[in-house]
Amino acid sequence: MEACLECARQMGYVQAELEVVAENASAIGLYRSLGFVEFGRNPLAFRSRTSGWQEVVLMRLEL
Repeated sequence: MEACLECARQMGYVQAELEVVAENASAIGLYRSLGFVEFGRNPLAFRSRTSGWQEVVLMRLEL
């Protein structure tokens, strides 16, 4: 992930954005440790065949 972000910086991007399933605490912790901050949530982002509607957390990082 760090290599991808560095590549984006070198290419001139000013922001990175991602979506992560709200129940995935490990991934959210990783992204926060890299400096990403939450800027919104989508409670009905997609419907899983096995667990119903899934909420996603929208995160961004200023590069």
